Amino acid sequence: MTVREPKNAGEIADAAGVARNTAEKYLSQLVEADKLATIQRGRETCYYPDPVTQYFDQIRDLVDEQQKDELTAELGAIRDDIDEWKDTYDVESADELRATVGDDIPAAERRQRRHDAEDWEYYEHQATLIKQAIQLYDTIEATRESPLTSAN
Repeated sequence: MTVREPKNAGEIADAAGVARNTAEKYLSQLVEADKLATIQRGRETCYYPDPVTQYFDQIRDLVDEQQKDELTAELGAIRDDIDEWKDTYDVESADELRATVGDDIPAAERRQRRHDAEDWEYYEHQATLIKQAIQLYDTIEATRESPLTSAN
């Protein structure tokens, strides 16, 4: 689940310290459980974490770890930081900020702008997850409280 790019069963087996056939067995089970996705590279099947499952797991983690008002405060803090970058650099997006790295500015400033653009992009992603967590918060909590009714 920690790979950043697709790996074949042999690579995963080596990293896990198990036989290839053992890795293939468990990788197949993880694919069936929608925990992993696959892609063909030539004749090899490569495995990587299923992005949809990861997305929903991240939302669930946010709901599990924080109260709704904490999520709301975090979303506000993210928006404050983004607004500050917009004002500081007079841009409307992380990509616009990246484009200013080519301007005639000192190297330290270019590094800071690249760093801020990366943070901005990460914050946008986090904001999307947090918004979804807030919207689903009550539904998830209600589902936990009455597991028998949610199974129908």
